[in-house]
Amino acid sequence: MKKRLLPFLAVVVMVFAAMAPEAHALTPQLDIISDTYCVMDAATGQILIEKGMHKQKAPASITKILTVALALERGGNPDDRYILDYKTCHSIEAGSTHIALTEQEEISLRDALMATMIMSANDAANAVAQYSAGDMDDFIPLMNQKLQELGAKDTQFMNPNGLDQSGHYTTAYDMCLITRWAMGVPGFYDYYGALDYTMQPTNKQPQQRPFSSRHNMLLTGMKYSYEGTLGGKLGYTYDARHTIVTTVKRGEMTLICVAMDSPSTYDKYKDSIKLLDYCFENFGTLSLRAKNIQNFEVPILDNSGQRIGRVNIQAENDIPLLVSKGTEVKDLTFSFNIPESYLSGEEIAPVLTIQDQNGTQLYQGAMGYTVLQAAANGTGKPSFWQGETFVYPIKETALLALRWFGIILGALVALLFIARFFIRLHYRKVMEERRRKRLAAKKRRAAALRQQQARQRRAAAAAANSVTYGNVTYWPGTQPPQDLPPSASAGSGK
Repeated sequence: MKKRLLPFLAVVVMVFAAMAPEAHALTPQLDIISDTYCVMDAATGQILIEKGMHKQKAPASITKILTVALALERGGNPDDRYILDYKTCHSIEAGSTHIALTEQEEISLRDALMATMIMSANDAANAVAQYSAGDMDDFIPLMNQKLQELGAKDTQFMNPNGLDQSGHYTTAYDMCLITRWAMGVPGFYDYYGALDYTMQPTNKQPQQRPFSSRHNMLLTGMKYSYEGTLGGKLGYTYDARHTIVTTVKRGEMTLICVAMDSPSTYDKYKDSIKLLDYCFENFGTLSLRAKNIQNFEVPILDNSGQRIGRVNIQAENDIPLLVSKGTEVKDLTFSFNIPESYLSGEEIAPVLTIQDQNGTQLYQGAMGYTVLQAAANGTGKPSFWQGETFVYPIKETALLALRWFGIILGALVALLFIARFFIRLHYRKVMEERRRKRLAAKKRRAAALRQQQARQRRAAAAAANSVTYGNVTYWPGTQPPQDLPPSASAGSGK
């Protein structure tokens, strides 16, 4: 019976495997255990690899990335000291991570920031929120306002510490967005990449409180230490399970890796390392020069369809991309969201989208533009362009002239080599023809000489066998007259 079931079970397994989500097939060789993940290029926001990156999950303590960065962005001075209130110290779950902050305890903002990021202390995160907004509850609207500004549309935070709470959720993609923004906040790396810190005694705590990072990828000598790691944040709650955010720089690439809903503390490290290894091994940098991207000139029309101005559209800055290794500019597809004309007063928002050969979007962003309006003369018709100033593009023209000079010079050199080749070929042919003629003339002279010598030998032989009678010589083969006197002697020549 078991043997009969085996083929049936095999078919069932194959059917369910075929029904698996396509996103999971993105990196089948990596064997990722975390339920969702995302790797983003910090420079461009480009996604290199992901699975379920928009699936909403409980974040746990990676929430604290926003808490710390927002407090710093709002002008927090790490040296400021302040008194903690009751709510800050006593509104966390029993048994959750904390550093035993006490009501009316005076601490510095630096103490709270270090404890929040290194120790993941929930009471310290509350203390950061209290400092930044005056009351920790007033900090929550500020967090969600920042999320909207960042475009983290699938995220909502209900507290500054990340403890499980209804309505507190995020996604792997949104956490990449949040971390990318946070990395640009001055001072953030002082805490995001900190390995240890000692909090000095306070008015309520006579002992020092030492903090040490638990993010193994940051720590040299640990099993999961990872070269180039700049910073990171760990998280764990019952609902979220294990979460992790890590930023790594190697060469010109800085990547943000987020893995969420991982079964164990070691699985999140293994998954992060596999994802980062894959990206560093399979992607490289490619920079597009702004001047090499197509420009556009679009007319501005009034309601009657008359042209009253124009818009010059161009890329303003070079565009850095991360592409699959071996990809060249010719392999990319450029799409421009630009109409044939704009109506007067219409919003001008040209957009450039770049895709690779597989159709994966590598970049999407606004292009720069300059509006040149037409001025009206006495007839009400446009007569010249306001704001249009001709500036002789000496730099570009010089570069263009040098480029064409080089092309022409190269062509001339090539032509000279070609001419030299054919001249030498013609010269060899002429010399060969002359040599053949000399040989032929030499052969003719030799043949003529041999013929002359042969004639001379024949003449000599004939002379030796001739017969002379008086003044007449009879050569061999001729018959002298019979009545000649017998006294004439043959061959005498007389």
